[in-house]
Amino acid sequence: MAEFFNVVFAGEIARGADPAAVRANIGRLFKASDAMLEKLFSGQRIAVKKAVDQATAMKYRAVMKQAGAVAVIEEADAQGRPLAAASPAAVAPPAPPAPVPVAAPPARAPSMAERIAALAAEQAKAEALKPRPDAPPPPADVARVETWRLFPPGSLLSEARPRPAPMLPNVTHISLAREGSELLKAEERAQLAPPPVAIPDLSAIRIAPAGSDLIKAEEKPVVAPVKVDVSALSMAPPNTEVLKESEKRVVVPVVVDTSKLSVAAAGVDLGQIREEKQAVNPDTSRLKLA
Repeated sequence: MAEFFNVVFAGEIARGADPAAVRANIGRLFKASDAMLEKLFSGQRIAVKKAVDQATAMKYRAVMKQAGAVAVIEEADAQGRPLAAASPAAVAPPAPPAPVPVAAPPARAPSMAERIAALAAEQAKAEALKPRPDAPPPPADVARVETWRLFPPGSLLSEARPRPAPMLPNVTHISLAREGSELLKAEERAQLAPPPVAIPDLSAIRIAPAGSDLIKAEEKPVVAPVKVDVSALSMAPPNTEVLKESEKRVVVPVVVDTSKLSVAAAGVDLGQIREEKQAVNPDTSRLKLA
């Protein structure tokens, strides 16, 4: 894995962002002139920061993303040349990562990349100090972490503390039983034994053959037959009128005069009551396409 990276910008803006607003944000971020902005948004690949570690490159990319610009991170050698374009002989061996920050060079005017780093540090510090409504207040004795630093693999991140002496329980009264030995005493086994199951006496019960009558004659209920006198009843021939004339119900037919009714043509307004609906005009001035 490469140890140095370049932050490259080719004029690409975030999806849904206003190009004019992104251009203005980049101008304020880099304190760039119109000529420099033209070069940055010309579509050419420009490395705004070269030969930095991965954490610093990601910080620059995050700051530009907040401004609406899309930057990419590419692997590079110690001189800032992309590894894909540099030959193996021209690439200098990468320096091992130092656990402490490199001393600052002599006083000079800050470069564009340094201004980005300073702005990113200020924004990160402001976000860390900003209280969250859903988070409990931090204790007064907890110090805030102002800076972060990467250590080489295998570094000890905390101070060595003496481990407490292990606790040795007293096992002198404990012994191992022989294989196959009974671990419970007789009275303990009697307490844990399940209660005896009562077996009912089924000697007087037998199974009768299939089709046998299970009820004795004296156990059967006696049902007295009911005699119905049907001598006065007779069956009428089919299609015979069963009701008498006096029993029939007289239904007077209803005559409806439809001479004044007509069928209207399809789509004709019949004067029905219509529901008046008020037009909805929502405010969409604050909406925009993603």
